[in-house]
Amino acid sequence: PPHQGRKPAIASQNIIRQSTTMAAVTTTWCLLLYCLTSSVFTAEAFGVRSTVIASERSCTRVHLNSYEEQDIDQYEVDCNLKKHGVQRRSFLEAVSLTGLTALTAQSAQAFEVDPNRDISTGNFDCLLDLPPITPGCVRLYLCRHGQTENNRLRKMQGARVDPEINKNGYEQAERLGMAVGKLIESDTIHAPTLVAHSKLLRAKETSAVLADAANSVLKGKQEPVHLYGEVSSLGEVDFGDLDGKDVNSAKSVMMSTFASWATGDIDRRAGGEGDSGREVLERGVKALETLSQVVAASSTPQCSMLAVSHSTYLRILLALVADAPLAESVLWKINNGSVNVVDVNVEGKQRLVSTNSGIFGGLKRSNDLQLTMPECHLIRRNEVRHLDGMQV
Repeated sequence: PPHQGRKPAIASQNIIRQSTTMAAVTTTWCLLLYCLTSSVFTAEAFGVRSTVIASERSCTRVHLNSYEEQDIDQYEVDCNLKKHGVQRRSFLEAVSLTGLTALTAQSAQAFEVDPNRDISTGNFDCLLDLPPITPGCVRLYLCRHGQTENNRLRKMQGARVDPEINKNGYEQAERLGMAVGKLIESDTIHAPTLVAHSKLLRAKETSAVLADAANSVLKGKQEPVHLYGEVSSLGEVDFGDLDGKDVNSAKSVMMSTFASWATGDIDRRAGGEGDSGREVLERGVKALETLSQVVAASSTPQCSMLAVSHSTYLRILLALVADAPLAESVLWKINNGSVNVVDVNVEGKQRLVSTNSGIFGGLKRSNDLQLTMPECHLIRRNEVRHLDGMQV
């Protein structure tokens, strides 16, 4: 393959760790630029990018240029407000409002990336053998973040713990991005060019490195991958007071909690004051609805999207998708840097998740769960061939 032996020229060699102050300055700059260049100054000027996609606007993005020093892609956005028939003037929009990748050059260095490392061992064609998107559906590529030191040291890492990715995690995200770049090269219409992530740092950093690596493969020949931003429903399970503890010491409590959820006791909370099973299931359905609606509402031809999330949450989400027992899904491997592929119906086909659903293993337990979710198809789970040859 053309990528063999080639080391991609990743523009950003450092992990993006942005200070709150600098993020606020950049966000303010973006909003000010929007307002100054809009022909109509309204409260809508303060909407985030997700609002633009979900609203009744028709936006066409034309790539202008890329600033190597700051890793910014700027786009000219022509927005027509269909509802009011108001033509807004063109304005420059920093694509990643939530990710704020503009601060790459000013970010603190978490570690040094070895420029001589060999990542050519990965199978970056691993997504090219996927079947066509299911009719009536959009496709979601649900990824797990790159490795952190907590992962390496086998410590509980839920919603209350927010470490950065480590050197292995950077390479995993980079390899994932290269596989995505190869996918876009082969299918410019159906391949994803938007990346969403949870609010946690490890997911944000993975998203940024992934996008950067994908764009190094594309070299400006196709629509670049850019950050959509934060989707709160993608967050990891809150493990309560178990967060940060050694996995072995917390295993018995967590397995007991999962067993309760798997048999219908979905109101039991993890770690005393963490998430209940009901809350995680509801969040999973919301994520599927949110992401699929973003894709369906977009005026671009792409009918898929990437999202970076977390292992325990993804196991439960994928069990929902496949209507598989939670008792089985808790044992599924969801590796750091892996990707799962799901097709979600956007033409109104739905199914009910209740106490009789397959996630409870056919055991009829008394709970009042009634969730309506879009019909989904699990296409692939835990794709890791792009990580071949990694020593983790």
